[in-house]
Amino acid sequence: MKYFNKTQAIFLFLVCLGLSTLIASVVVYWLNGVPPLKIVPLWRYGKLWEALFSSASNAEIRVSAFAALGIGFVASLTLPVLALVKLNSTPKQTLHGDARFATDSDIRKSKSVTWGDDNGKGIVIGKYKGKLLRYVQPDFVSLGAGSRSGKGAAVVIANLMLWLGSAIILDLKQECYNITSRYRQKVLGNKIFLFNPFDEKSHGMNPLVYVDLSRSKGLSDLLGIAEIFYNTDSTAGAEKHFNTAAQSLFVAYVSALWYFLTYQPGQLRTFNIKPLFSIGTALDVYYQVPVDDIIEALAEALVDAPSPTTCPESIVHVVQGAHDKLKSFSLLGDDVKGSVTGTFEKELRLFTLPNVRKATDKNDFDFRQLRREKMTVYLGVLPEDVKIAPVILNLFFNCALKVNLSENPDFDPTLKLNALFLMDEFPSIGRISYVKDAAGYIAGYKLQLLTIFQDLSQLNDIYGLNGTKTLIANHSCKINFSLSEQEHAEKISNELGFTSPKWKSTSKTIGGKTQRGESEKDEKRPLMLAQELKLLPADDEVILLKGEHPIYCKKAYYFNDDFFMDKLIALSPTLQEVKAKLGQGEFPTKDDLALTLSRGELEAHVTF
Repeated sequence: MKYFNKTQAIFLFLVCLGLSTLIASVVVYWLNGVPPLKIVPLWRYGKLWEALFSSASNAEIRVSAFAALGIGFVASLTLPVLALVKLNSTPKQTLHGDARFATDSDIRKSKSVTWGDDNGKGIVIGKYKGKLLRYVQPDFVSLGAGSRSGKGAAVVIANLMLWLGSAIILDLKQECYNITSRYRQKVLGNKIFLFNPFDEKSHGMNPLVYVDLSRSKGLSDLLGIAEIFYNTDSTAGAEKHFNTAAQSLFVAYVSALWYFLTYQPGQLRTFNIKPLFSIGTALDVYYQVPVDDIIEALAEALVDAPSPTTCPESIVHVVQGAHDKLKSFSLLGDDVKGSVTGTFEKELRLFTLPNVRKATDKNDFDFRQLRREKMTVYLGVLPEDVKIAPVILNLFFNCALKVNLSENPDFDPTLKLNALFLMDEFPSIGRISYVKDAAGYIAGYKLQLLTIFQDLSQLNDIYGLNGTKTLIANHSCKINFSLSEQEHAEKISNELGFTSPKWKSTSKTIGGKTQRGESEKDEKRPLMLAQELKLLPADDEVILLKGEHPIYCKKAYYFNDDFFMDKLIALSPTLQEVKAKLGQGEFPTKDDLALTLSRGELEAHVTF
């Protein structure tokens, strides 16, 4: 049985005390012979106290006053009794459920979202009754939206204009860079980088910058990069066998390159290889230097090992490993060797392209600084390059996450900023194991993910059915626009829950005379049918929150909201001219914005 806590008990006692004296002040009239209908015009609260304490009151009146107090006290006890019954009562259970959308009161009380709060915290997830909704928990956020549903204009752009920390964005059309980079640079104080390795206009990202083979974790870091190229975790049979062999070859060539660069740079001159630690240079060694020459050079280094100048004890295992892997590779039969080299070369062929080579030979931004200083990196691969880009996209995001998960902000006060990974067209990145497996602790590293996809089948192809279930379950906030896939719509419909509307049925029987009968029963109905989710109005969305009622609201478009557009207009002479000619409530057109973007007025000022 439940009981009142101390605060509740004191409150009820004070209420009962006041109520009992109020009742007594009425009853005392009745006990002294005043008819009930005449009490109202005669009643004065102070008469009770006069009857109790006035020297003019006789004993009979004083006794009636005490009796009135007793009656009032007993009557007032009904309040705590009813409260106790209510406290221990079991809510009426509906047969099929009582799902509903959040009310204004629910949203105000929410621990997950803020409504209309412009303190700069959280991820913009929608607009409710004209005010922005922001998700303020550190968990993952997902957006399921069909093609051309406005996810860029309603979620991506809005967040890039309001997110105060660092950000990494998959920007497949460079639309985000063209619209938001100058604002993030000039107003939000971010360093801006654009990584598009298929174009000359690109900053550099060299993944081997994060590999130091002199450290105990060096080989582990290198193997992590090898796993990105040659997946052994989710493959089997011959594919896994040759991926493992290609991994070994990759680790061997990169290790050999690192050793020569660090301890025997003269050897690279002999091989006619430029002294640069990059994947492209490792490929130069692979294509230009006979494998037996590399094996011989490594063997000579091991003869005198350990040697403080040519092969310190701390790296003997690195040199030995590279030597043994290359030796094993050289002894393979022609057919097997051909299969291994085919696998090895296939995943690295992009690094032979001049622009990709140039962009990955240098390093202009450091993922290790993401939580130390404000920076925004746009991964701006253009649509015509998307088909050949998955390896680069996967390498980029896996490196960014791995590097940031190697430093815990709980033990390093310099890691003071939050970083948002805004992954539009998330399936195009390929498999990222961290997103599926490490969701439980990523948030503790001041990293937040906003993943955007069109439908579940895209994720099933990459992560499998069970992997997709785990992945989706890791997102505590799910934004849903109009959905195109039936399976996805049915899943969201089930998550929204069911209601139990009552339906009346009428029947009549004719047997000499007409008889009518009515019955009432509960029907099971989803809060929203899958078909209704597929037919959501273009401006509407549904948000599912862990442990809270779902929210039906509007999209937070930036282009028809003064809150966003005024920020862009302040940076653009073209938009300022357009705005001067518009009336209240009018906004620049799509053509106006296109003209502005063609002039580069909203792009950051950067040097490539």
